[in-house]
Amino acid sequence: MQKLIGYVSVLLIASIMLFSLTACGSKRNPTGGAQDTTKPTVLGSYPAEFGDIGKGTIEISFSKEMDKTTLANSIYIYPPVLNKKVSIDKATLKIKLNEALKQDTNYFITLSTRLKDLRGNPLDKNQTLIFHNGESSNFRISGTISFEQTEDKALPIELSLMSPDSLLVLSNRISGESYSIDNLNPQAHTLRAYIDKNQNGRYDFGVDPFFEATSGNTPIASLNMNMAYADSTKPQIRRVQSLSKTELLLFFNKPIKSFQGVLIEGKDKLRISHQFLEGDKLSLLCAPMDSTEYTVYVAEAEDFKANRSEQLQLKFYCSAIADSTAPYITRTNPRNGASVNKLSPILEITFSELIPPDNISAKLYAGTEEIPLKLLSSIGRVHSYQPTKELINYRQHTLKILKSTTDFAGNKLKQDYELQFLPLKRK
Repeated sequence: MQKLIGYVSVLLIASIMLFSLTACGSKRNPTGGAQDTTKPTVLGSYPAEFGDIGKGTIEISFSKEMDKTTLANSIYIYPPVLNKKVSIDKATLKIKLNEALKQDTNYFITLSTRLKDLRGNPLDKNQTLIFHNGESSNFRISGTISFEQTEDKALPIELSLMSPDSLLVLSNRISGESYSIDNLNPQAHTLRAYIDKNQNGRYDFGVDPFFEATSGNTPIASLNMNMAYADSTKPQIRRVQSLSKTELLLFFNKPIKSFQGVLIEGKDKLRISHQFLEGDKLSLLCAPMDSTEYTVYVAEAEDFKANRSEQLQLKFYCSAIADSTAPYITRTNPRNGASVNKLSPILEITFSELIPPDNISAKLYAGTEEIPLKLLSSIGRVHSYQPTKELINYRQHTLKILKSTTDFAGNKLKQDYELQFLPLKRK
């Protein structure tokens, strides 16, 4: 009996030791380490880029071993080569061109992000390598890049170039405020570009800024890109603000490029004496209104992306208050006390509200000598003047806006305004 108990004890101890070893083993990290998420890149090619491929063989090496099952629809050749063999040997892509190539023609090999390594990581970006058969062609497309939204300047641009028959010529990622595409074949090209804001690998209408245009068939073509957002929304009047009995401010849902006409209607049609469009706001000066209901109509309002509304209308009530606020000057160019590098400078005055040019009393002095002024332009609140003769170099001048200046309601400036500046023209 004691032997049996001892035998069972030995088995129990052995079982506990075996369980402990198994439990300890389960705490070990799995083999292989951290997951590989590094994207493969192109290291080089043979022949080197811009080299001659007349022998029909191209090899492109990558930073990692590539998955041959991802070859389908990931390699593009332009001009098209029908008879070819494409294969992958570890980290090398091999292309064998088994047909006669076009003489004195550049060939574009585009590698897309559909191509992946053995861990499923896609190529870091679409990339095009350029080669040639015979003499190389050197047509070019270049231009500047502007952005609808300033913050987009820091983001990369996905650029594609298409042939006249809509085949992909090249695909690259660019950045900056200018670009140049060299070594193109003699033909017209369609350039398409977008910024992948949400990084989903495709262009999303209205979400991503986009540009498309076609170049001419010239050795040097210029296409300035404007990365703008698609917008199919028509203009609308968001609200009407009654500033006084004679002044209205209309707010649109977006900046307006132009409109054909505006009408204010209550019991009768009101005469509009002045109108000024500034971005998404339209200022109107009209005959005096009372506290009854009015409707404002705007015809053929068009935004900067050619979206047009045939007629907009909105009802409103006048606040029925008289305008008794004195105008004042909000900005000048040059600034007060600054110098100018011209003897016939343009002097710009910006008021707090709409001021008729005939209501402004402006005088320019060099000491006590008055220098005649001419009005160059008058756009709403901004008025520009220029002296009719050259000013005296290195001598202080004073532009006075007299307090007799009035707005449309007859309110005067509270006091004379003086802008002092010094012409400094170095010979």
